[in-house]
Amino acid sequence: MRLRRLHEEFGERLQVLNRNFILVPEARDDRTFTDYHRAHRHAASVQDTDSPAFQIPVAGERYPRSSLPALEAATWAREVHSGVFPAFDLALFEAFFGRTEDISDPGIVARIGASVGLDSSALREALVRGQYRSVVLQEYLEATAQGIHGVPAILIPGRAPIVGAVPYADLKRAVDDALAGASGGPPVDPASGGIIIQEGSAQL
Repeated sequence: MRLRRLHEEFGERLQVLNRNFILVPEARDDRTFTDYHRAHRHAASVQDTDSPAFQIPVAGERYPRSSLPALEAATWAREVHSGVFPAFDLALFEAFFGRTEDISDPGIVARIGASVGLDSSALREALVRGQYRSVVLQEYLEATAQGIHGVPAILIPGRAPIVGAVPYADLKRAVDDALAGASGGPPVDPASGGIIIQEGSAQL
């Protein structure tokens, strides 16, 4: 959400690369929503005036079994249907955080994909084959090697990772500072000249 707002504000001066982070790598049936999850969603919902809608689940309600199905599906969309990826990424976010849908269920993930124009059969096939699982795992390992152990996490050239749901004003200030010093050598997109920041995303 915040990165979309940044992209709208800075345009081609800013290039965003989406990368994966696995919060729940192993499939588990014993996970439930806790008071921590409830408090986290409430805090995120009131952080900014344009914060997205968050559904506050009941403590003890079943939590999705794993992060992998949603992340693998999102990576498939990112790599194969890049034009649809932003809409799919947002739809997954809204499904989990806005409606508390179980996005560890491949059927639900495929339905969400179809809602933004993706081929649900092709998406299911990619999940069955584990087509992009190695990519998700590799990006996760790269993140942990950089000292990232939670999401959301944003890497801005020349700065320490920004982890957590920080206010938009703080994020914008960091980008402004990076752009002001772009001539000093931060990564730059050769096509647009915009600095490159990386978003670490996870759906759970």
